[in-house]
Amino acid sequence: MDYSLLKKIFLLVVVAFVFAACKSAVVATTEKTTIISYRLQPIDSRFDNQSDSATSAILAHYKPQMDALMNEVIGNSAEEMASPKGWDSSICHFTTNALLEIAESLQFNADFSLYNIGGIRTGMPKGDIRIYDIFSIFPFDNDITIISIEGKYICQLMEGFAQRKPEPMGNVNIIFAQGNLKSMTIGNNELDDTKIYRIVTNNFVAEGGDRMEVLRNAQSVERTGILIRDAMTDYIKKLTDEGKSITAINNCQIVYE
Repeated sequence: MDYSLLKKIFLLVVVAFVFAACKSAVVATTEKTTIISYRLQPIDSRFDNQSDSATSAILAHYKPQMDALMNEVIGNSAEEMASPKGWDSSICHFTTNALLEIAESLQFNADFSLYNIGGIRTGMPKGDIRIYDIFSIFPFDNDITIISIEGKYICQLMEGFAQRKPEPMGNVNIIFAQGNLKSMTIGNNELDDTKIYRIVTNNFVAEGGDRMEVLRNAQSVERTGILIRDAMTDYIKKLTDEGKSITAINNCQIVYE
């Protein structure tokens, strides 16, 4: 989809916000140097009733187009998927399964999917799904990224997950025992320390975000340039065109012994 209008509006509002938040003045000017002082202007509830006419005019001009874009219905969810509280949340299962199917449709041949809970900001409502909902769930400009990495580093990642809460994954089965990784299968095969695996994720995770620094040992990183929310929008539209409702498919099993 073309979100150029939305991006334009966002940038205009940000510029207006920055100018409102900072006051500056020229204190003195010498032959060689201009000295400028400034003070930060808190943006808080005092501004609720003090609208900026320039910003308001920008928003008023674009609001009808924005509303039409953001309220476009792209599909229908068969269930409510609440905001994520952990890897075993329905919205996390939806995300990781969708990533696998998207990767397959783009012929990226991913072995499993991995996402960060922090990158999923809210849930999905039951019933109509709008563009607005996708932007709310995936607000960051992260793109689909494929990393190729040795199994031994995946093992290290899982050992880290054993010590804390795991991140959302798809197409894996894991057993943790006494704070350690006991076993892991990817698809139907046991994790092999020497094998190169392909993980579909986002660029933030691929760069080691959210304490996943071990992924920086990847042999290769392929950034597709396809934004997560754009891919999810197209994915939902495709399912809708096929007459399918949106559901959360859990293809990740984690057991604690």
